[in-house]
Amino acid sequence: MAATVQIVEKNGAGGTTTDKTSGNIRFKNADNSTVDLVNPMVKPGAGTDYSFEKWLRLNVTGGTYTQIDNIKAYSDGGNGLGTGVGLYAKAVASYTTPAEATSTSGYTDFFTYTSGSPLDLGGDGSTGTGEKGDHLVMIMTVGTTASGGITPSETLTIGWDEI
Repeated sequence: MAATVQIVEKNGAGGTTTDKTSGNIRFKNADNSTVDLVNPMVKPGAGTDYSFEKWLRLNVTGGTYTQIDNIKAYSDGGNGLGTGVGLYAKAVASYTTPAEATSTSGYTDFFTYTSGSPLDLGGDGSTGTGEKGDHLVMIMTVGTTASGGITPSETLTIGWDEI
């Protein structure tokens, strides 16, 4: 039997987790996991609007397996969010309270991570239940050339190997 896993979003000073395995992640100007229209990102008159960070992680809740290795995150390789909207990612070992980003420094364009060249989230040799690997930290940007409105959805894939 395979491992039973969740993808969790972590928010707040204590890292409160919300299961996002089959759900949506809303990038906005607030540190919460609620998918609503409160605290939306807006098209700025000048510069860039940055979202709060989204901290995601693989969480094993059960199943029968020996170990989890090779945790990876990737996109389909095409930014379908529209002109002036960007999505960025990085791997971080230790959780800290999500903050509103002020630049993309230290992040990489998420759409450069594909199944052939994914973002490595570690986790090699992970056993038992609980959170595994590094955190996937993501931010969204909205620039002055954005067309406005709610952007289309994109798919995030997180994969791993089991032994």
